[in-house]
Amino acid sequence: MTAEIAEPATLITDYVLSIVAFALGVLLFRGRDRTSNKSTRLWSIAFLTAAAAAAAGGTYHGFVNYFSAPAHRLLWSLTVVLISASVVFATSGGLVQSNVTNGQKRWLHAGILLTLFGVAIQRSNLSLAAQFNHNDVYHCIQTVAICLLFKGAR
Repeated sequence: MTAEIAEPATLITDYVLSIVAFALGVLLFRGRDRTSNKSTRLWSIAFLTAAAAAAAGGTYHGFVNYFSAPAHRLLWSLTVVLISASVVFATSGGLVQSNVTNGQKRWLHAGILLTLFGVAIQRSNLSLAAQFNHNDVYHCIQTVAICLLFKGAR
């Protein structure tokens, strides 16, 4: 039996998204003032949860041949739960964020719009190449969107 990664580009783009989201979550948490509001903690958790979701998603896509069918389904369920949790934490962070400047609003709006654009691309099944599918395009777009959201949350 030879070792084979099922979707190498999807695994790589998901793992890159995971690393970026994790780094931004840690930076936001560590850089916060210890007296800062709940918003910073919620945004930090959103980024860290997104990082876990991307790592689980990359593992799901890349290592399908290494899991039993029930384990593979469980991994996808975990990915979906983590994505949902990340959205809830980010939304909560945005809702409780006080004293938002116009600059922050612009970054947040840009991050949200880019995320929605990425979802539309993903749902369209647009592929740039045989080995770079709609998921890979979405992960690249979402990596940039996470950076924009970070600037707005900071």
